Amino acid sequence: MAPSFGLSGFASIITAASLVLATGCNGPTTDEGSTSAQVAQSPNGMVVSGSPLATDAGRRILEQGGNAVDAAAATAFVLSVVEPTMSGLGGRTQMLIRLTDGSFVGLNGGTQVPLSYTSVTEETSDSAYGIGTIGTPGTVAALVKMVEDHGSMSLAEVMAPAIELAENGFPLPTGEALRLATIRAKLSEFEGSRRYFLKQGVPYSPGEIFVQTDLARTLRAVAEGGAEVFYTGWIADSIAEYMRRVGGYVTREDLRSFRANESLVVRGNYRGYDLVGTYLPASGATTIEILHLLEQFDLQGLKPAEWAALVTQSLLIGFEDRAANLGDEETKPALLVSKEWARERAATIRVPSNASPTPATTTESPNTTHLSVVDNNGMVVALTQSVGPNSGSKVAAPGLGFFFAATMEYLDVREPGQQPWSSQSPLIVMSQDQPILVVGAAGARRIISAIVETLSYAIDYGLPLDEAMGRPRFHPTGQMLYMEDLTDLAWPDSTISNLGRLGFNAVPKGDQATYFARIHGIAFDSVRGTWIGVADKRWVGSAAGAN
Repeated sequence: MAPSFGLSGFASIITAASLVLATGCNGPTTDEGSTSAQVAQSPNGMVVSGSPLATDAGRRILEQGGNAVDAAAATAFVLSVVEPTMSGLGGRTQMLIRLTDGSFVGLNGGTQVPLSYTSVTEETSDSAYGIGTIGTPGTVAALVKMVEDHGSMSLAEVMAPAIELAENGFPLPTGEALRLATIRAKLSEFEGSRRYFLKQGVPYSPGEIFVQTDLARTLRAVAEGGAEVFYTGWIADSIAEYMRRVGGYVTREDLRSFRANESLVVRGNYRGYDLVGTYLPASGATTIEILHLLEQFDLQGLKPAEWAALVTQSLLIGFEDRAANLGDEETKPALLVSKEWARERAATIRVPSNASPTPATTTESPNTTHLSVVDNNGMVVALTQSVGPNSGSKVAAPGLGFFFAATMEYLDVREPGQQPWSSQSPLIVMSQDQPILVVGAAGARRIISAIVETLSYAIDYGLPLDEAMGRPRFHPTGQMLYMEDLTDLAWPDSTISNLGRLGFNAVPKGDQATYFARIHGIAFDSVRGTWIGVADKRWVGSAAGAN
């Protein structure tokens, strides 16, 4: 179903969402043994993530008196246990936090290319895996720093749910079981991966109790000793020794010198609503630039194909500018989010257009996860974490229990000491100094496409967040403009035909339900004073409000 062009006002996001909630909109019963509410509301805070178990852990932390940072950390650590193919202790994390005083902090926990790395290939590949792809992990440093700097509970308290699930086990979700099964041969190549993620060489079955004793030991060590034990203690020794033995690049010095630093917070404004994100290695500046481009056009009265054509060209310009040499680290972010730059770049956009989508320059994977959290004191967290492709490098070090992310030979920037950028784009939308939308997504460059399209559906056409997230999406890559084509998420043939007449090679894509990214977002109902959480129906995630 195409967007209903001509709707007015962002306020209807709240009203319509409240009406939907009044009908009791629950998702299906998941194989994790609980009913997953994919839309929820509460005045006391909200947690939305890709796993009901993780969402529930965050909700319980809020109800125990923790703040949004505590709940986000608990949720993120549980995700590293219950969705190891998507994120984990060996991965990368980007986050944006709004503190109770109204200020914003970004934290960069991206993986880092080791100093000894020398082999650089001409092309990246989604099949790149193995010891040679492993960089220095950033997730643990970022999550611990977030709790130590801005949390109200101890690290041990927020990590307790993850430790319990790793130690006692949980029913393995169908998606996790299938993802592990599809890479069985690659997992078999590595000692730790065989031990932890296969059972005598055979994949685990959906619903089978999955226990991770060594991961529980690793988590408990971090809970008791902080990030130091991971980067300078026995965990660091274990990682470095394993890398030395198998020919990896990560050394004790790489681990010892790693820091999760504050990210550059960038700001913009879309049709009167303030946008807050973070600069590279996250892509908040690119998302903001694309919305600024779109703002140069009056979208009211456009046909769906015309709207999609404008969004597509804005996306392509944003992707191009992200990789372009447009100045140093001080001048480029300011340029990308400036309205003057948007007006200049938007002048090249035409509808109809003779310009087809240009070849993609990256092969980022959809195997990522996002969570959004708010508490009743106005603290907000948008957090995205990943290991890259399915199970990252496919390598798990013996004795530790987690996958290392794929970094080198997978992401574009592979210079020693650098942190490759990704499309992770945690974003907060503000109105009159009040957070009204918290969004982020999983799905590589489709993250940016999904967020831009969803915000346009919401702000330009007044759709409630759940409906805006539930509209069909599209994404330009290579010479194709892929159009979502699932059973209940499909573009009309007429829109695809009209895009062809406008100069775009638009093709339906329905073979992957998660290709077009998964958003987990929160909206604020200013009339009722409640938070509305929405988990993307393309996934098995959930939303839960604190009581």
